Amino acid sequence: MNEEHKKIFNISFAGNITIEQEKLELLIRNLLIQNPTSATDLIISTAQKPEGKGKLPRLAYTMKETAEILGVSYITVHRFIQRGLLKCSVASRHKIISKMEIERFLKETSRSAF
Repeated sequence: MNEEHKKIFNISFAGNITIEQEKLELLIRNLLIQNPTSATDLIISTAQKPEGKGKLPRLAYTMKETAEILGVSYITVHRFIQRGLLKCSVASRHKIISKMEIERFLKETSRSAF
């Protein structure tokens, strides 16, 4: 491969990143077109794996876990729920927030950087 056509891809950050599945798949497809030799590694690293030894992936989180995920305090999550910004399940004694609800909340309350 000609050196001037070779592209370097490097990302460094601390924290979490949220991306829609469709956009992630598009990004992966574009990367695979540019560098097909890394297809296996990329697909394996982005595939959803069970959490721990055979455990199923988490579908919902406690208010405390949600606070940790969002990087806010427990009381802030409580306020989000009171204000109707974040919806929780009240099927059990403890309030739990679904993973999809957390993602929806972030998507709807995020500002565009552009």
